[in-house]
Amino acid sequence: MLFSDKIKQLRIESGKRQKDLAMAIGVDVPAYSRYEHGERRPKRDQVLKLARIFKTDPNELVAMWLADEAYSHIAQDKMAQRAAVLLHGVLLGDTAEKQENQPASIETPSIVGEEEGVVRDMVKKMRRSIMPHYEQGEANKVMQRIEDESIDCIVTTPPYWRRRSQGTESITARTMDEFIDGIVKTMAQAWRVLKPQGSLWINMGDDTTDGFVQGIPWRIVLAMIDQQGWRLVNEVVWNKTTTSPQGSQDHLRKVHEFMFHLVKTDEFYYNDEDLRRTFALIVRNDGKVRKKTDKIKEHYLQPEGGHGLVPGDVWTIGVQRSGIAHYCVAPDTLYRLPIVATCPRDGIVLDPYCGTGTACKIAYEMNLRSIGIDVNGDYIKQARASIEQKPLSLF
Repeated sequence: MLFSDKIKQLRIESGKRQKDLAMAIGVDVPAYSRYEHGERRPKRDQVLKLARIFKTDPNELVAMWLADEAYSHIAQDKMAQRAAVLLHGVLLGDTAEKQENQPASIETPSIVGEEEGVVRDMVKKMRRSIMPHYEQGEANKVMQRIEDESIDCIVTTPPYWRRRSQGTESITARTMDEFIDGIVKTMAQAWRVLKPQGSLWINMGDDTTDGFVQGIPWRIVLAMIDQQGWRLVNEVVWNKTTTSPQGSQDHLRKVHEFMFHLVKTDEFYYNDEDLRRTFALIVRNDGKVRKKTDKIKEHYLQPEGGHGLVPGDVWTIGVQRSGIAHYCVAPDTLYRLPIVATCPRDGIVLDPYCGTGTACKIAYEMNLRSIGIDVNGDYIKQARASIEQKPLSLF
């Protein structure tokens, strides 16, 4: 059996789709399909990833991959059989000479990122500390250092298109299409690092060019669904209640953004009881969860069961002000609700565009581990400063 036939057989037996495997090893679906048809060969580290996914012997799969490489070079030659005999003899001789110095089997190396020399061990190095782990740099590059399927919940607000003139966002794209492609590529990394039971919540604002709405949030999400296999659970309308004055007389004033809840599988973690309980605390305004800037109205909620109110998909939450020029400051409630609902008690939260660290701050308050990434060093400093070391309990 050739390597291409083997991975096809393993995929069918595991019940996985080509789209799932393509995302897991960092390629697009057409490229993976060519692997199964024997038209192209994956890299060695991708073969090892497939072995882990299929829960099969990596030594056997790598050996088959190597044999397939040799076969592809000699199969059509009339001297192929003689060449195979010679190759067999050479390999046996090399094995006898090097047996004392070679390991008995192939060992799986450290997980290496797309860029040569990038080792994926960030979560391992964090250990069990709940102090947020912040990294300065571009999200797509820094995320390569995060292990596969190690994150439970991603909550983030990517940079807004056409805000680079303010010097507050990491936008280098020259066109809107390039900007969208950049966000989609980062979401491919999000797919890779997210556990099968994990959730991605992505908050995005739109852009108006020459008076016309561009539909950027939906363009990004539909590309993620079509190209990467994400499944959309909900699109939440964030009613911001307050916005900057707008003087146009030919279109309505913008007062909302979208928060999309996306998952990889239909077995995602969801804590409905804690979510309703948190909503109940916010609505009661007992001073513990709700803030003056967070305005949640009860008519967006419906009572059900004994655990509180079931949230609807329109959230009325006031904009949270910041002392710095940042267009993506997420209100506490906008991030707290997704984390409460979709991050287990021993989980890890990731915000690849963390800004001043709202998601990580909430994770810290909930005794969860977290990773925050931002290209702006000033935001990282402010995020770190907003966290005070919790006193150690004696009990």
